Amino acid sequence: MIAILTVLVALPLGLLVRNRLAAYLVFAIAFSHVYTFQTADLVMEWVNGSTKAFPATDSNQLVGDTLGYFTFTTMIYAVGFGLVTLGHWLRNRRRAAAEVRLDQPA
Repeated sequence: MIAILTVLVALPLGLLVRNRLAAYLVFAIAFSHVYTFQTADLVMEWVNGSTKAFPATDSNQLVGDTLGYFTFTTMIYAVGFGLVTLGHWLRNRRRAAAEVRLDQPA
């Protein structure tokens, strides 16, 4: 869910929102909202016996390799901020290219 959100939302936010800080804030809020529901869904599946997201342990507690899930989602988060920055850079570059006047002598 968060990977889909990052791909579909981050770059357009950088392109469409003029203020980069506002684009970062909107992305962070959307990411945290989706991250909460994704994590809750994975924990509910883990309680029902699934070991796809979190590895099984002898004591059935969330310990051990949960750092892998945290690392993966943090990397997706960082990529999202990179895409927002790229979108903002492309927006500024396109706007600067549009300001070139052809009727003025070089």
